[in-house]
Amino acid sequence: MTESNRADAGAEGRLCITVPADRVACFFPLLQKGFELGVLVGCPIRALLRNGLGLTDEYIEARIQTVFLDGKPVDDIDTAHVRDGATLALAPAMPGLMGAMLRRGGYYAPMRSGITHRGDAAPRGIGEGRITVKFFGMAVRELGPHLLERGIEVDAGDLARIVRNLPEDCGEGLDGLEALAEQGRVLLRVSVAQERAEGTRDL
Repeated sequence: MTESNRADAGAEGRLCITVPADRVACFFPLLQKGFELGVLVGCPIRALLRNGLGLTDEYIEARIQTVFLDGKPVDDIDTAHVRDGATLALAPAMPGLMGAMLRRGGYYAPMRSGITHRGDAAPRGIGEGRITVKFFGMAVRELGPHLLERGIEVDAGDLARIVRNLPEDCGEGLDGLEALAEQGRVLLRVSVAQERAEGTRDL
């Protein structure tokens, strides 16, 4: 169902769609390109991952091994604070020497000290703001369905191109697609029509 009224998150429209479980991956390119979230900013990355994305400390420690804040790799997610308008990129451990170098707090981290994000003083208080989030690697598959179901804000043109290529079994309720493409940004919610497969990792 497409709504033309302004979304609470600041988007110009909304698209709520229900798809079979094997179709949710059609929306993963939006997660890799980057989506916007309204969150509390001025806090460390770990707090944002817990409170803004709903991740547990266990998941963060086990799976979020590569973190970029405004294009710089982060070693300590407890001292790197997220400002309003920041870009946060998340991924599991990446393969090879480059992956080892980018891993937060890893053995090879000193090799990229010149580009590492430095812990900084906390901004003036914690308040509402907006950030861009990007997922890479298995983080897309593990976190994507959860975030898509909760709702993310994406570029309307990018979303329209994906929706046009959806299979017929995902087309119900998309009569307003052309109007959607004319919006600036859209709040997207994707629900899965069937229960997730057994073995899905708990967040």
